[in-house]
Amino acid sequence: MLHEDKRRFMRMNINTQATITVLETGHKLTAHCQDLSATGMSLVVEEPIEVDAVVEVHIESSGGTVLPLNVHAKVLRVAQESDEEYIVGVEITEFN
Repeated sequence: MLHEDKRRFMRMNINTQATITVLETGHKLTAHCQDLSATGMSLVVEEPIEVDAVVEVHIESSGGTVLPLNVHAKVLRVAQESDEEYIVGVEITEFN
């Protein structure tokens, strides 16, 4: 089933804080996760990340019965929104 934006999976707006670690360098960034689907997510960061970089994304749980989300993902696109704001689109490659 395709959704309005022709994606295979529905995106959920979650608007929550996330931590990104670039696996090759160990560099950590604080991010804001805008939305999440079964195969990817959109994150806002203050500095760019290289396209094709492999990252770990960690999102804490706000409830006691829901586990935190910890995934490995590949950076597919980076769009600069302003001087200190970049939208990073990632594809989830592994759930940890």
